Amino acid sequence: MKLGLLLLLLLGVLASLGSFLPQGQPAGFYRAYYGELPGRLIVLLSLDHLYHNWWFITLGTILTVNILTCSLRRVKKAPGRRGWGSIILHLSILVILAGAAISGVMGRHTYVEIGVGDSLDLTGRGFPGQVLTVKDFKIEYYENLQPRQYISSVSLKTADGLEIERDIWVNRPLKFKGLKIYQTSYGWLARGQAVIDGKAVPFDLASGRGLDIDPGKNVRLVFFFIPDFDEQGGGLHSRSPLPNNPRLAVVLFQDHQVTARQVLAENETKAVDGYPVTFSGYRYYTGLEIKKDPGVGIIYTGFILLLLGFVLRYLVPDKHVPGRAPHDS
Repeated sequence: MKLGLLLLLLLGVLASLGSFLPQGQPAGFYRAYYGELPGRLIVLLSLDHLYHNWWFITLGTILTVNILTCSLRRVKKAPGRRGWGSIILHLSILVILAGAAISGVMGRHTYVEIGVGDSLDLTGRGFPGQVLTVKDFKIEYYENLQPRQYISSVSLKTADGLEIERDIWVNRPLKFKGLKIYQTSYGWLARGQAVIDGKAVPFDLASGRGLDIDPGKNVRLVFFFIPDFDEQGGGLHSRSPLPNNPRLAVVLFQDHQVTARQVLAENETKAVDGYPVTFSGYRYYTGLEIKKDPGVGIIYTGFILLLLGFVLRYLVPDKHVPGRAPHDS
């Protein structure tokens, strides 16, 4: 049991680390986000694919064998009600580990941002044959214009040709055969074009993103959508979240320093330090979290068994057998 507890503690620490570190990202992501040396160590130790790592699976296998061995020994002792509770406690840990392993190997999770009217093929994100379309997005506001609810009207086309249409909002996801799509965020997309080195470059970007002008010199055009522009104030803050007076602020950055700025009305063109930019339209995008985790039901079953074992082990006394002294198994 000491070995079992040690293995359980070690796996718990590793699983927590796997939850902290984003899984399945390119190697460059970890070097950029955590630093050169820590990033290389994460990739070298396969912490970027922790649940598929051979040594993580090996530790789980050893723990499984250890718990099964202990449980079989207890069964041979005819342990009584409290002893059976102890056995169920041990076996529940195996069920939870099995569910976690299935989640780690077969579970899928992604986050997407889709503009109203756009479709996205989810095959490359781990959901083969699924195509998600956002037909509409709206926000319900309180009287003080604080958001009350975000609602996305979506259509999901499955691999077998079935099309499902739903309105989803926070705490009311779309559910289909283990697949769940959650409403998590929203924002604005700005559409137009910029002329760079004589070439028209179209853009359809979320507010706050931009185009690289000269990566070598770290020069970028960044677009900020302002739904309700304050003509008198002239700043980049919106007076309200409603598109009452929409504008596009275009900012030219070089080495993170602002070198030029223009504010454009819809269908207007202005030059930003020699780069003509046209603002042609705007729309919402919705941020959706997509999950499919076949191990969740198994994990829940494990926790139910854990509770049952706890009750039998600690809350239900053994029946006293006549002629036999009670014992603690």
